[in-house]
Amino acid sequence: MGKSVVRERLLALNNPSNPFEIRQSDETDLFIEQRIVDAQWREGALAMTEKDLKKGYKAWLLLDESTHEGRFCEEMTSKETEKKGPFGLGGVSSQQSAFRGKMIGTSHSAGGGFALGKKVYEYEFDLKKVHDPVRDMLEENGWTFKQVSTKSAATYRA
Repeated sequence: MGKSVVRERLLALNNPSNPFEIRQSDETDLFIEQRIVDAQWREGALAMTEKDLKKGYKAWLLLDESTHEGRFCEEMTSKETEKKGPFGLGGVSSQQSAFRGKMIGTSHSAGGGFALGKKVYEYEFDLKKVHDPVRDMLEENGWTFKQVSTKSAATYRA
């Protein structure tokens, strides 16, 4: 199957049953993204502490027509921020982390948070829910799914 047909079939994976979005990109053939959690809440004395949690997943998919190979590089990011108010005497703390490359196995992450007796966020992320539909679509069309370690292996060369 040709590259343009495979690209269109992969774009057709965008539907409510899949938790991710696939779109065309200037830096690679297809860019895949899933916002895992984006939560903001207040807690503490007089709710003066503001907290922020963002987690996301991105992947770059380069379709090499000469080898019929889909090269796939992915990235997980996490950012947590806390700003204290008057009773916490001010200040900001922040943590960021990122992993880019080959993710192996099933990566289930689940979490939740409570503030003032209410659930603020809850999330679950299963890597197989992204890998499996993309890999299956490639293989159904005679292509191979190859995870690569670097973003440059899954993006256009300048």
